[in-house]
Amino acid sequence: MLEGWVVDRDYPPTERAVSAMNEALRVTLTGYMRGQLAGRPDLEPLVIPAYPVGAKRILRDNGAWIATLRRDNVRLVGERIERITPDGIRTADGAEHPADVIVYGTGFAASEFLAPMSVTGRGGIDLHRSWNGDARAYLGLTVPGFPNLFCLYGPNTNLAGHGGSIIYLSECAVTYLVDAVRHLLGATHRAVEVRREVCDAFNAEVDAANAERAWGFSKVGGWFVNSAGRSAQNWPFPAQEYWRRTRRFDPAQYLHLP
Repeated sequence: MLEGWVVDRDYPPTERAVSAMNEALRVTLTGYMRGQLAGRPDLEPLVIPAYPVGAKRILRDNGAWIATLRRDNVRLVGERIERITPDGIRTADGAEHPADVIVYGTGFAASEFLAPMSVTGRGGIDLHRSWNGDARAYLGLTVPGFPNLFCLYGPNTNLAGHGGSIIYLSECAVTYLVDAVRHLLGATHRAVEVRREVCDAFNAEVDAANAERAWGFSKVGGWFVNSAGRSAQNWPFPAQEYWRRTRRFDPAQYLHLP
């Protein structure tokens, strides 16, 4: 599905669709939704996204969600929440919504890699302070200044729903990690640290590709994009490309430390 998220600058891309294929996907999905919303046009602006397909994670529904929203005892409120009151919720339009139970569905900290661990590198550098809210790593695995640090499901190893599995990417990462350990066991040095220029070049390539995907083009925001305005989460290439890059450890890309 990755081809459907790729920005076509000649299309031209808009906040509705980023390519002809992306528009075709939008037409198909919105047609499916409008068929379920027949007779309830009031729900359309609240449930049909105004951003390109793929700018946020696509949720798959078998019809139960919209059927629930259509029930007489269900009301969908799209106003921003202003405050929690003793009796329920007050929205920005001043309306009071009585509630016995409030469920906080506030998402998760997708940008906070390796949290809440404290990781210290060479010279006492702190990993999270070094990242400063914008995590970067080589192959999502290892960071300059942190010898022998390898992490799984690190920066830019999320597939954004465009095919494949995080288990697959994790297996690729483990293959690379084990090869690195095998190298160390047969070497005279005891530590390896990815070269900064190698890591920087990799991240520049990833950033450029992410900018040409629906989630990088759209200004809708969401957990695909961090507070720095870049996607530290998503792998913008086919899953097979990650396999190719992690098949074997390359010592030339690393500093060798005693």
